[in-house]
Amino acid sequence: MKAWGMMLARAAVVIGLYFAWFFTATTLFFDYVYPRSTWFEQNTVTVIILNDLVGLPLMVLAWRFIFKENLFKAAKFRVMSGKSVAIALWIGLGAGLFTVAFSRLPAIASDEYKFRELFDYLNRAEWYVFLIFLILGNIYKETLFRGILMNTFRRVLPVWTAIVIQGVLYGALFFFGDIPLSLYGFLGAVIFALLYVWFKSIWAPIAAQVACQGSQYLLWHYGPETTDVSVMSIVMATAAAMITIGIFLAVKHRSSISPRPPSEAVKSA
Repeated sequence: MKAWGMMLARAAVVIGLYFAWFFTATTLFFDYVYPRSTWFEQNTVTVIILNDLVGLPLMVLAWRFIFKENLFKAAKFRVMSGKSVAIALWIGLGAGLFTVAFSRLPAIASDEYKFRELFDYLNRAEWYVFLIFLILGNIYKETLFRGILMNTFRRVLPVWTAIVIQGVLYGALFFFGDIPLSLYGFLGAVIFALLYVWFKSIWAPIAAQVACQGSQYLLWHYGPETTDVSVMSIVMATAAAMITIGIFLAVKHRSSISPRPPSEAVKSA
């Protein structure tokens, strides 16, 4: 019971602190910062940067004073081999390519779904603003969901259960109940969580996310403008093959990665 209580306490601190500051940051931004310049209409991701700049230090302090732990150590910021980095980047590129092609399908790009609205919100930013968002946002997001929440669940649950729960939370908390977007977030969260488990470093999902969102940004601005279903289908099939190959290589490569010390072991399937 003590282990379950600690799990619930950790999850409550992460989710509670995240949303307490997130709603504060968005209120401050849209009430006092956004109206000051039309520049913010294009660079609305500034509010996410503001959220992450303050949110990450807040989470570090909370972990230090409430749980007496180093957040970065708990999240496993460990050096990865070049091969591990390459595989994570490859999977991220495949995910980014698939997402762009999928979001441009006429049915998905319609007003019935919010995929195009989401990607326009993120990708319309100036490149230097997007770059800050890309790096800082993914460090914070992956630390929060894979490094902390998923590891918290793994202390008392099988690893596959922990992966599913963090995926559901990721989709629900980021997309506020929008079912198609939540499903999209869930699938991505599962892939990135697997990379984290296999490579035993938070840098694996961070690298994959950076490659995924970075490729989306480049294709959004410089990719060919087409909504031809047959072309998009071919691109999606190619991207799915990239992800499949990457996952195969990741599974094959994980056996060569040093196991975790016994003190860090968590319950696995």
